[in-house]
Amino acid sequence: MQIYDLIKILGILAIILLTITFILGFFNIKIKNRFLLHKLFGILTLIVAFIHGFIVFYINYLQK
Repeated sequence: MQIYDLIKILGILAIILLTITFILGFFNIKIKNRFLLHKLFGILTLIVAFIHGFIVFYINYLQK
C-alpha cells in the first residue's frame, strides 16, 4: 500500500465519521447514550482528520 492510498482511505473515513457525528447530533434518534456516542465519534473524526491532514502536509511541503 502506498502512502497515497492511505491518504485516500483516511479522507474517506473522516467524511464517513463526520456524517455519523452529524446524524447523531442533529437528529433526535432514540438510542441509549446518543450524546456520548456523538462526542466519541466527534473526537475520533478529529483524530482521523488531523492524521490525514498531517500526512498530506508532510508529503506536499515538508518532504524534500
